[in-house]
Amino acid sequence: MAEIIQLEVKNGDKPTNLSFTDDILSFEVEKKNFKSINKLISIHSRNILSVTLDKSNDVLRVVIEAIVPKGKLKLKLKTYSFEAIDEEAVQSWINTINLAAYKDAKKAKHFKVFINPIGGSGKANKVFNKLVKPIFDAAKCTYDITMTNRSNHAKEIANKLDLKSYDAIVSVSGDGIIHEIINGLLSRNDAAEIDIPIGVIPAGTGNALSICLLGNDHGISVPHAALNIIKGVPMKIDVCSVTQGDERYFAFMSLNYGILADGDISTDHLRWMKDFRFVLGTVQALLGDRNYDCELAMKVVEDNTERIKQRYNNAYNSSSPSSVTKSKTLIDEYGTINDPTPQEWTKLNGDGYIFFASKVPWISRNNLVFPFALPSDGLLDLMVVKRDKISKTKVANILQAFNDASHVNMKEVIYYKVEALRLKPINKENGYISIDGERAEFKPFQVEVHPKLINIISMDGKYSYS
Repeated sequence: MAEIIQLEVKNGDKPTNLSFTDDILSFEVEKKNFKSINKLISIHSRNILSVTLDKSNDVLRVVIEAIVPKGKLKLKLKTYSFEAIDEEAVQSWINTINLAAYKDAKKAKHFKVFINPIGGSGKANKVFNKLVKPIFDAAKCTYDITMTNRSNHAKEIANKLDLKSYDAIVSVSGDGIIHEIINGLLSRNDAAEIDIPIGVIPAGTGNALSICLLGNDHGISVPHAALNIIKGVPMKIDVCSVTQGDERYFAFMSLNYGILADGDISTDHLRWMKDFRFVLGTVQALLGDRNYDCELAMKVVEDNTERIKQRYNNAYNSSSPSSVTKSKTLIDEYGTINDPTPQEWTKLNGDGYIFFASKVPWISRNNLVFPFALPSDGLLDLMVVKRDKISKTKVANILQAFNDASHVNMKEVIYYKVEALRLKPINKENGYISIDGERAEFKPFQVEVHPKLINIISMDGKYSYS
């Protein structure tokens, strides 16, 4: 039987007990307008932000700040205050509860925060001040804020930032600012030694990484994301190097050519439509009968969907889900796009509808495109849908099946695990290539996975189960 840790306090003029057992803090408060009836409050330790002893007034008070469930999907910041009776007993009880609340996570973190004021629907600054700041303050976290005002602003600052001054870097935006931060960190002279984690507040059009961390239901919930940053610990993720021409940069999320890239990039001016713009753009690309002829070469590790699924389940349920044995390095083992294609690589040429690779399972809410993607398996998940006699109706069915990931069971969908790939569009001078949800130059590119280069803050040490 778990130990019950109790503290006697006063609620108004009435004595009451604060009880903690099995990671649950319980106490009674008076119901509003029903003074003779008490309401039982139960708060899980992971939802406790801080427990402090307030000595600012003549009466000592125990102050509990927590973020508690409101309905099935929402969280609400709440403060509870009780009169202390025995100061020595109170301080000992507070220390015990705070240790249980934070476990392996550091209390009172100091953050470098990047806010993109024009990203998504332009509400990131309001999101931070109204929703995030009160939660960070309740958890006694501190922060320095930079409002980004141009492309690559976050990248420039991350490249020169004194990382030792912060416990984490926090992005209040969509996935684009995360892309900038990662590229800024990995272009530093000390890139191989960097371990500062990145926290994610979903405040953009695309919030794929937040959805992967918190799940489809909670992925766009700002309070859930703030709690994840406060209580989470560093989780290593793989990052991909991308070479195009003489340029080299990094991608943490996705690489996309075909109707899905067209649907994303061609509707960038329609961000006010939110997720619906992707649907509109993809349908236009599909009905437009556009050509996506290309040369695809890849270092395949597995192409059997059942084996891929089994390895995913084994890794997800393992206490140490990563099986990568490669050492951390930024050096490209397979060279660049300008080098000859390795002879042992598998080649898949021809026209198709979808050539899509990703390191994350969800590409947006309700779009579980890569259900077997793992944060640090050293591999890239690749999906190909070729044009071979497949009807537009069938392609539409595949897109609709992203909702529950049933597309991976369709014979028209080819699913790979690869270490590297290169793609060269042919018979076409202009088009769209999307990398981490942003438009890239329309020219051949090569991608290679680099294991465990970056840390992301996660409460559970893994992506949400898919």
